[in-house]
Amino acid sequence: MNITSTLKFYSGINSIKQKNKMPNKVVIFGAGIAGLSTAHELVRLGYIVSVYEATDRPGGFFRSSRTNKENMPTEYSWHGLGPWYHNAFDLMKQIPFSEKGSIYDLALSRSVDFGIFPNDDKAQFYDKKLLSVHKMFRMNKLELIKWSYLMLKTWTSNNRSKIKYAKINAAQAWRPLLKDKAYKTWRSCFGPWVGSDWSRVSLHTVGDFFRKQLTTKPAHQHLADLDGPAWKQGAGDGWLLFKGPSSEYWFNPWVKYLKEKGVIFFWEKNLTKLEYDGTKIISAFCGDEKIQGDIYILAINPFIMANILSETPALEKQEELKLFKPLIQDGPHTQVSFRVAFSEEIKFPRKRVAVVLSDSEFNLTLFAEEQVWDEKVDLGRNIKSIWTGTSCISSIPGKIYHKPVNNCTKEEFIEEVKTQILNCGALNELIKEANNGRGLKEFSIIKIEVWHEWVFSSEGIKSFQPKWVTTTNTQAYLPSQKTPVLNLFLAGAHTKTQAQVWSIEGAVESGRRAAKAIDRRVKVIDQYRPMWIKSLSIIDDILYSFRAPQIIDSLFLSLILFSLWRFWSG
Repeated sequence: MNITSTLKFYSGINSIKQKNKMPNKVVIFGAGIAGLSTAHELVRLGYIVSVYEATDRPGGFFRSSRTNKENMPTEYSWHGLGPWYHNAFDLMKQIPFSEKGSIYDLALSRSVDFGIFPNDDKAQFYDKKLLSVHKMFRMNKLELIKWSYLMLKTWTSNNRSKIKYAKINAAQAWRPLLKDKAYKTWRSCFGPWVGSDWSRVSLHTVGDFFRKQLTTKPAHQHLADLDGPAWKQGAGDGWLLFKGPSSEYWFNPWVKYLKEKGVIFFWEKNLTKLEYDGTKIISAFCGDEKIQGDIYILAINPFIMANILSETPALEKQEELKLFKPLIQDGPHTQVSFRVAFSEEIKFPRKRVAVVLSDSEFNLTLFAEEQVWDEKVDLGRNIKSIWTGTSCISSIPGKIYHKPVNNCTKEEFIEEVKTQILNCGALNELIKEANNGRGLKEFSIIKIEVWHEWVFSSEGIKSFQPKWVTTTNTQAYLPSQKTPVLNLFLAGAHTKTQAQVWSIEGAVESGRRAAKAIDRRVKVIDQYRPMWIKSLSIIDDILYSFRAPQIIDSLFLSLILFSLWRFWSG
């Protein structure tokens, strides 16, 4: 949108306010994190906000549910909240959890302790911070140096990273630098940590993810709780979970708060078409139902968005909106969540242990929910321990049936999950250590449950809402929140954010940026970048413009040449 159009839009908003002496009517499609974040910001500023959601509940890919028979809590996907989730935490401080305090104060766990669990070796944890890296990923010292060198190159690149590294697969980039054991261990963390399987995620995304994780500021302060005194989560610290199922501990209180502020919700209303007059959106349709507002915000997943835009070719050709076709070129991402329910309590020798099964064919990650959930949370009928897990890659054949997740039946998927968990020697040893020598096989599994929206068929596995993630083919096509259509805005972690990865923080930030595009009073918290990284990135941008080697390569080459000169000059 150019300056003239922007001034015209804001002038239009002000004239409507003055004429009607009331805020604009905002219509938001999508009650996921991005849509709710946008509603949250605008209703607090006095706008009239309506939210239309295709499903019967809020939360999108973060929501939870309960099975009808066992009342077992179940989650759509694995999730956590990192120390760089500044906008997410800031928003949670504004949402009451109870009369005693906010979601931020009362609903968040302490940091989880992520460990790498191979089949035939001991589990390794981040006990000594960066000094633990080589043991965690089973690297020797030379491998650690080469691993660090490439990581540093991603941190100190800006344009080079967004343009060049964004098209390079991260696993392939590290492959020549690491031996087989270290390489497979390192790539196994991409799904559980970064949120995209190792066959798709880019070098840019992985590098930027770990740069934020290890250098972020400021630290987030937390109150004392039953686990101990006041504490903080800062750079390099573990991630947080909720103290109960996601919908019960975040989305239900959030929607209640928004309703009290005046937001009106409409459930099971699926956006099907937008009516465009060449300048603005004049109406939207949920089936035959016509919906009208002054401002429209689309916070829906990009696959559905692309289908809706295809119904109106004139709209589909607009800048930002024409990016959706190439944005979804890699298709949906398959990360299937599941629960393993036990009839006995299973103890862990450490607090809040999160597990990456590094040798698992399906790249499984696990967490025993009762480690952080409040005692009052019902685990389900006759259930004493419940582990939530996710398969993070869908294209690698399994151990038993030699089929990837995409081609498994539901029964085959469950058997593969069970076998891959029981085959992990490091996990079994940890369980034996805390349970008087009893191994994992000695605990009775009541049920392995898969999130109910996944449909297994001969045509492959599908979900009601296809999941988009950042890949090697997406960086160039991320749309902005502001579009050339004067009253149409976008939100979602698939839009441009400083988070730069499909994440909870990206979704909240996008919602705030969409709201800020409408009203400049909205606050968006920027991601922190250390001055030394900023400075080197600026230099590398200059080098990249001249097609020169990356700044770290250039410094290394200069050091070699200087050493040779000193040697020959005597």
